[in-house]
Amino acid sequence: MAKKKKGGSSWLLLLLGFIAGTGAALLFFRYMGGPQPSKPVVKPPEVVVPAPVAPTDVPPEAPVPAPPEAVVPTPVRPRLAIIIDDMGPDIKKLRELLEVGGPLTIAVMPHMKDSGQISNLASSRGLDVIVHMPMEPRELLEHNPGGSALLVSMGPEEIRAKVEAGLKTVPGAIGINNHMGSRFTEDEQRMREVLKVVKKKDMLFVDSRTTSKSVAGRVARELGVPSADRNVFLDNTRDVEYIKGQLREAARLAQKSGSAIAIGHPYPETIKALREAVPGLAAGGVDVVGVSEVVDPAR
Repeated sequence: MAKKKKGGSSWLLLLLGFIAGTGAALLFFRYMGGPQPSKPVVKPPEVVVPAPVAPTDVPPEAPVPAPPEAVVPTPVRPRLAIIIDDMGPDIKKLRELLEVGGPLTIAVMPHMKDSGQISNLASSRGLDVIVHMPMEPRELLEHNPGGSALLVSMGPEEIRAKVEAGLKTVPGAIGINNHMGSRFTEDEQRMREVLKVVKKKDMLFVDSRTTSKSVAGRVARELGVPSADRNVFLDNTRDVEYIKGQLREAARLAQKSGSAIAIGHPYPETIKALREAVPGLAAGGVDVVGVSEVVDPAR
């Protein structure tokens, strides 16, 4: 029997070994050395924070008030009161004065023919009405104040009774001023009796200042009666231009002091001057007002 060659079988063995090694390597890399499949990423669960719940036992906050607005005071214009004395004998004079158009103050003498009618008509038109009370002048024989005048020879009871009687004939009056009275208004005791009645009636008093020695204003203030003094007489000279000049002077005093009082009479010249001048006073910065708006309050 012939022998096989030894070199041929060795080559075959090497080939088989190579194939086996190659297969083993492939298996190793596949299962051991190859990339691992990625695991799915699991997101963490979301945390839900519940909304805050307002407590039911806590009262709601009160609204904060807005700051108050600054109040700017309205400037007060100068004021002039114009009193027309000696009213009472003739109601026609009042109708003429009503045509002036300003809030004049009507001073009505008591116990005159038209005293009541003038007072009622003037009051119905919104005008201040006061009693123009006759009082004793210094020259009694030369200047007759009338039968209803207050005299220094009268006692306290008679004086008070005369004042009360005079007030009844001027319905709607808010105060009094003196007609004449240069002697009577210098007498403190007598004026005190008059002003007691004025105070009791809750009225005002205007001192016409027919004498520089009058004590009426001082006594009124002592008793707590609302009062004021006359500053200008308009028609001591019965001339239209003169009266207009006096009105300008009264307006000047009102601008200087804040208020003033002028007194005139129902003369034709005075009424004409008022018609022509009063409308221009407001344009000049001075308001014509009733006397009740310029008296000093009771202290």
